[in-house]
Amino acid sequence: MAKSGKYSLKERLNIEELSNTIMGLPPREQILAIVGIAAVLLLLIVIPVACASSHLGKLQKQMDSNEKSAHKVLDKISQYQQAQAKLKGLEARIFPESQVQLTSKIEALATNGGINQNIDGLKPSDGEKSEDFTEKVVTVQMSRLSLGQLLEFLYNIENQNDLSLKVKRLELTPRFDNRQQFNANFDVSTFVRNEAAGAGNPGGGG
Repeated sequence: MAKSGKYSLKERLNIEELSNTIMGLPPREQILAIVGIAAVLLLLIVIPVACASSHLGKLQKQMDSNEKSAHKVLDKISQYQQAQAKLKGLEARIFPESQVQLTSKIEALATNGGINQNIDGLKPSDGEKSEDFTEKVVTVQMSRLSLGQLLEFLYNIENQNDLSLKVKRLELTPRFDNRQQFNANFDVSTFVRNEAAGAGNPGGGG
């Protein structure tokens, strides 16, 4: 009956018989036999280890690539969420046209800053239009402002909580009669909804 393949390598090779065979060879042939056996054993050890190492290296590279891809996806998701949050914040400050009085808002801000008497003119106009929104623009002309007063006023315009305002253009001219004062000409814009929205707090002020 044939022996099972489950026998150990030692049993299948019959080390003792192999050793006796080698010892019965002439010295020169003994050395060659031992070198040959050592080479075979080395190959039996090195080849599986090399294959396993190569496979592990490929797996590691694949894992590193997958990890980088996952980080990129997470970054894109984070950017999308931030963009969505900004969009929602912007939409919350866009009102129907009937609720926005841009000139009144600018006058109220100037009054709060104590420079309403420096306003020489407010000229409203329409800017860009889309199906849902219309840009409202007011050209503001002011005179005899110190640089500090002007900067504070522009900052207050662009940092309103109830209405999204933006200064789009600024022309600044020093006065000849007082070099510490300036005449300013700039545009203030905001977007309004073309269709009437539900009841809410008016964004126009005043």
